[in-house]
Amino acid sequence: MTRPDTVILCGGAGQRLGGVDKPLEMLAGRPLFERVLERVAAQAGSIIVSANRHAAQYAAYGLIVVDDGRHAGCGPLAGIAAGLAAATSEWVLLVPGDAPLLPDDLAARLDDARTRENAAIAFADDGHGPQPLCCLLPRALLADLETCLDSGDRTPRDWYARHRAVSVKFAEWPRWAWSVNTPEEWQHAELRLSDTLSITE
Repeated sequence: MTRPDTVILCGGAGQRLGGVDKPLEMLAGRPLFERVLERVAAQAGSIIVSANRHAAQYAAYGLIVVDDGRHAGCGPLAGIAAGLAAATSEWVLLVPGDAPLLPDDLAARLDDARTRENAAIAFADDGHGPQPLCCLLPRALLADLETCLDSGDRTPRDWYARHRAVSVKFAEWPRWAWSVNTPEEWQHAELRLSDTLSITE
């Protein structure tokens, strides 16, 4: 597989952190978004940002920025649809915009699993449960996804259940690295990203 286009999903409302746009917040001295971008850049073809706020700030990184359009308010599936519509590669890697430390072999491991299992979708499992917003899927599923959104489906898991999907274990990777949703998780990520502490704790 050639390097897939990558969609960074930054459309969340950040309600558990007071409504902030999490990817643009400073984490251990840098905007969280920059940490996500750094980890996926070597794995990606074009990079697309799916965001419903602060488009100019994301565009300042020289990236394509899209919003949820007619599916605004329909949750993360709307962001996935917007990203797939903007992508041009056959396969598209999706990652959450609030992931402090994604694996640098994420795309390769997801691709290996979906090829081995002849699956349409491969998504990460952090060892404690699925991370459905961290996945590899074909752009050809866009029409089906839009049909789901139009019929009222809202969760990635429900949509994945319509297709052959495989989970890929990343149990050796720290759980905090996949997303930060609460002040406590944010503080933990700050500590783990310190030069004096192990990222695997």
